[in-house]
Amino acid sequence: MADRIEEKYLISYAEYSLIANRIRQVLTPDKNGVNGRYSISSLYFDDLQNTAYYEKEDGNAVHTKFRVRTYDGDGSVIKLERKTKRGIVTEKHSALITEHELNAILNGEEIDENAECFGLASEMKSKGFRPAISVRYDREAYVHPTLSVRVTFDMNVDALPATKSAIIGKCPSPIPAIPRGEIIMEIKYTDRCPSFIRKCCVNSGMQLSVSKYALCRTAKGDLI
Repeated sequence: MADRIEEKYLISYAEYSLIANRIRQVLTPDKNGVNGRYSISSLYFDDLQNTAYYEKEDGNAVHTKFRVRTYDGDGSVIKLERKTKRGIVTEKHSALITEHELNAILNGEEIDENAECFGLASEMKSKGFRPAISVRYDREAYVHPTLSVRVTFDMNVDALPATKSAIIGKCPSPIPAIPRGEIIMEIKYTDRCPSFIRKCCVNSGMQLSVSKYALCRTAKGDLI
């Protein structure tokens, strides 16, 4: 997958309403959701030293995370992903996995070498990564029909246990990672962000350098 640039901002609900109204005039809702809206659940992995968490917190220029991702709590499409960030530039590799393969990964078992996810799963296992936390949030996404640009609004960001039931189905007792009145806006593009889109996204919010994974680990309070 080509490298992408991701900018993140923490904005108020009032600013979200204004920006979303402007964005709807120039971008179209993501066809994968209903009016561009869907939920995302990700189960993240880390090692015993919480390297994936601390390398970001410590300001390392390059940091990598592994996760399993589902949409709308449905197990029909499950992806194993490796996401590497260099500053605001992101590189992502993903492979579709079956529910059986998900169970094997969660249990630390071997994956069939002919499986699409074999390379990613083997790399993750070799680094001693194990389930760390699940993250669930609601997303409202907009895309341009021809330009490689995407604007998303993520809300109701919750920390959940690192279990299969947290990403497939409904898991009780989530822990909010950010206040309910705040939204994470992301602007994603491959080369440069068109000026007309950047003008739509002007805000007074704080630019985020921290990930949802880190926010949820902090909210859960289980770090060493």
